[in-house]
Order: sequence, then structure tokens, then C-alpha cells
Amino acid sequence: MDKIYLFFKKLFTFSYSEARGFAWLLIVSVILMFFLIFPEVVFNQQSDIDPSDIRYLDSMSALLEKKPPRDHFLFDPNEVSKDSLLLLGIPEQVAQRLINYRTSGGRFKIKKDVQKVYGVTEELIESLYAFINLPDSLPEEKNNIKELKFDINIAAVEHLKKVNMIGDVLAMRIVKYRELLGGFIGEEQFAEIYGLSDNAVENLKMSTYIETGFSPRRLKVNHDEQEMLKRHPYISDQLAEDIVRYREINSTIDSEKVLANFKSIDKSNFEKLILYLDFQ
Repeated sequence: MDKIYLFFKKLFTFSYSEARGFAWLLIVSVILMFFLIFPEVVFNQQSDIDPSDIRYLDSMSALLEKKPPRDHFLFDPNEVSKDSLLLLGIPEQVAQRLINYRTSGGRFKIKKDVQKVYGVTEELIESLYAFINLPDSLPEEKNNIKELKFDINIAAVEHLKKVNMIGDVLAMRIVKYRELLGGFIGEEQFAEIYGLSDNAVENLKMSTYIETGFSPRRLKVNHDEQEMLKRHPYISDQLAEDIVRYREINSTIDSEKVLANFKSIDKSNFEKLILYLDFQ
């Protein structure tokens, strides 16, 4: 190093201490220039990011992106209230149709069943699918249970007699009530049959089914005679008389809203009754 200091001292006529300082400055400058020109030589020893860490970060990012809106929550369409349906973003008319479907005896068994309600679009069901508190599908053994049952709306007396706790008299009574109704639209109607015990009702539910999409026979509100109207289990003699009198004065009953204002309407059966009426 002394030779280097002497070289600079002679070359620039520096003092010995000045030549020594200049030499160290030159060495530091060369080292810094080397780092700037070849940074990969210095930093290539850093360890690469573990691929598993990358996958973890990606998954966390995906979860954050899929974070549901605040107003979405788990719900059972068989029990949820109308107000809760509105909070979920379901249009009011569609929410009311869902409630009406339930009131008339309809039940949702799997998530896709919600699409039975008119107005539930593919986009709507997709946005709510993860929050519907129902299975995606029925277990395989339950899917085949229909093969062991018979359709209550076409069953003959002989079929009904085979159900435990239902004999000749009750079987005939079931058929007669079915004809008066125009067909069963919900299992809860079985309890309306006179003389059927709770156990017999449960046995009937386990042995029968109502075909999906079944449409009951409808009464023509604006055309059928009073005697025909009052034969229906949900229409009292007074209501039948009021319907005919209203027609005589106003010509026609335009909609269920008009009928709902009749004083003789049985509010407890109204939601089911309108499914049996044709206002044309």
C-alpha cells in the first residue's frame, strides 16, 4: 500500500497523508461502481419465495374477493320472512310469490327448488345459492323414494286402503274430498279430511306424493252457478251467494283483490282458495 501512496504523491505532488486519503477514496469509488453495474452479483444470493407461500397468498386474495355483501346471510326458504327476503335483494313481488307458494303447501327440499317460484331468475339464484340453507341435492336413496309412493291426485280407493290406519270409509272420504277440492296442492290439506287422525295423516304423507307442477281444477268465479261454487270446501254458502250477487251488480269479479274485500271470505283459507279460482 505504501508504494501506491508514493505513486499518487509523486503523480499529483500530494503530501503523504493526502495521497493516502486519495487512494482510499479511489478504492471505495471502484467498489460502489461495481455494485451499480453488477447488482445481480450481490443480490442473487437472496432466497426465492416459496411456491407454497405464493399459493397461500393467492387463496387469501380469492377469499377476499368473494367476501359476501353485508346483507347476505344463511336462510331457509321454508321459514324465512318476507322482510328478510327483501334484505337479501329479492324483489318484493317475487318475495310475496315465495310466501304464497309456501302458504299453499309448497315446500323447498333442495336449493334449486327455489326456482319453482316465478320471477326467480338464474342470476338471482346464483347470487343467493351459497346462502340457501338447503342441500344441493337429495341423497340417492331419497331420490328413489318416489318409486315406493303413489300420486294422491290419481290414486284409487284400492290404493288408499293399503295405507296403514286408512280403511274403506276413510279411503272413500279422501277421494270425495279430493274431488270437491279439485285436487290436493299441499300435504297439509290431508288434515282437513274429516275423521283422519294425526297418525293416519302422517301415514298418508309417507305413502303418497303430489306431482311437481300439478295444477288443480279451477272454479270459474264469473261463470259457475251458486250451487257449484258452494260445493268447494273453501267457499261457504254465504260467500257463494255474495259472489253471484256481486256478478249481477258489477258483471265480473276482476281479480283476487276484489274477492279479498268480501266480508264472507275465510281469511285462513284465502291463499289456498285463490289457487282454485279462475277469474277469466
